[in-house]
Amino acid sequence: MRDYLIDIVKHTLPMNAFTQLRIDADEDGTAISATETEKKMVLRAKTHVSIPEFKQTFGVPNLSLMSTLLNIPVYDENSTIRLDTKSDDAGNTIPFNIHFENDAGDFKNDFRLMSQKVIAGIEPRLSFNADLPVQFTPSLSTMQRFKYQVSAHPDEKNVEFNIENGVVRCTVGDASSHSGTFMFHNEGIDEKSRYTFSVPSAFVLAALNMDGDKSIKMGSLGVMITVDSGLISYDYIIPMVSK
Repeated sequence: MRDYLIDIVKHTLPMNAFTQLRIDADEDGTAISATETEKKMVLRAKTHVSIPEFKQTFGVPNLSLMSTLLNIPVYDENSTIRLDTKSDDAGNTIPFNIHFENDAGDFKNDFRLMSQKVIAGIEPRLSFNADLPVQFTPSLSTMQRFKYQVSAHPDEKNVEFNIENGVVRCTVGDASSHSGTFMFHNEGIDEKSRYTFSVPSAFVLAALNMDGDKSIKMGSLGVMITVDSGLISYDYIIPMVSK
């Protein structure tokens, strides 16, 4: 479970977007979801293999605290990290906290979880249906070029993507003032595809900075960046906004 928790925190906390995560664990696998406060980004993730210790639905608050605990040296691969349960008022067994204990048993922490009732009210289980026909794998040079353009225009909160004639172009800034543009991708794009939309640059940049194999989908909704860490596949869904 430790490796999964490290992976989850590593791919969520740096986004600076989520105050809590929803975990849904059943016979079909383990799903993770979250919504940015202003709904400017939605996370959907699924483990490749179910996390055996995770049961039912619960919430993970305070990702900063979870990161701190996981980085305490005594909570290494020899330590005990387990999910504890308790009985609710109806007599049902529910996830309660994650218990941390060093190998010697003389250093401990308990990380309190959010109940299904609480997390379901904050993070309802979302269904996702959107037309994202433009799909491709970004190159390392594309991601680096994007970082250069965003760093050159730190005051610009959004970037604009234009898809036309089989080419995806990215523009940062205002053409009437300082701006930059570059070819984002030009292979395997249907020349009939026509989309123009703006999305928050910080979320795109953060997703592209995550460790793992990346793929991108674009369309009428905006953009979805998928990052596969090897343990979990994360979909960062970034809807279009008014520029």
